[in-house]
Amino acid sequence: MDQINPTQPSVQPQGQTPPQEPAANPGFPSGPTGFAGFQTSPQPSVAPAASVFTPQAETKKKGVGKSVIVVGILVLMLVGLVLGFDKARSFLSRAEGGCTPENLSEANLTPNSVEIIFSTGKTCQVEVAYGTNSESLLLQVPEAMASLNHRIRLSPLLPSTSYYYQVMAEGKKVGEVRSFLTKVAQSPTIAPVVPSPIPTVASGTSGEYTFADFERYFGTANATYDTDKNGIVNTRDWILYQKTLVK
Repeated sequence: MDQINPTQPSVQPQGQTPPQEPAANPGFPSGPTGFAGFQTSPQPSVAPAASVFTPQAETKKKGVGKSVIVVGILVLMLVGLVLGFDKARSFLSRAEGGCTPENLSEANLTPNSVEIIFSTGKTCQVEVAYGTNSESLLLQVPEAMASLNHRIRLSPLLPSTSYYYQVMAEGKKVGEVRSFLTKVAQSPTIAPVVPSPIPTVASGTSGEYTFADFERYFGTANATYDTDKNGIVNTRDWILYQKTLVK
């Protein structure tokens, strides 16, 4: 009797169809736990939630911020050009409440004196240093008290001389060096000398002697008519003679 080799494929008898295995249901898992013929409905797909972080919006915000800064800088530069450097510095000084002099000028200039006038952004007690050399302002005139409006008189000064000065506060230089020229000294006015009028000599008789008597001896040394005893008879002797008669 022939033995059957288990490794050899089985041969189906001719004329018979081999049994067909049931097809796996695509809608349900196959296997020992699956149920043939049962099909499940497909689950709807869920779209992912939108992301909260949007890089494009963040980049746009940064761009707008930079534009605002650039516009602000341009506006400040334009204001500085319009107002000028001095006015801008004065504005900053006032905002900080400094003692920088504003509207600085000289007034009441004479050959021997001048007044320095200015104002400050806050109450300050300042002094003015001055001299004939811009590099060496050795003379100083301090204020008596602190104030907002200042008027400091510099004197005595030399006529027709250039002076330099600078405002200082608490020993620090707070203003630029400026200069002025004193006026020319005027010559003293001398009052004209008005000669005293010569007294009119009376021609008539006055006392013992007459003017005609004195006139005859003018230029002589006649002791009778030489009233002032200067050795010569003249009109003065006649005048003195008349005064002796008035008592």
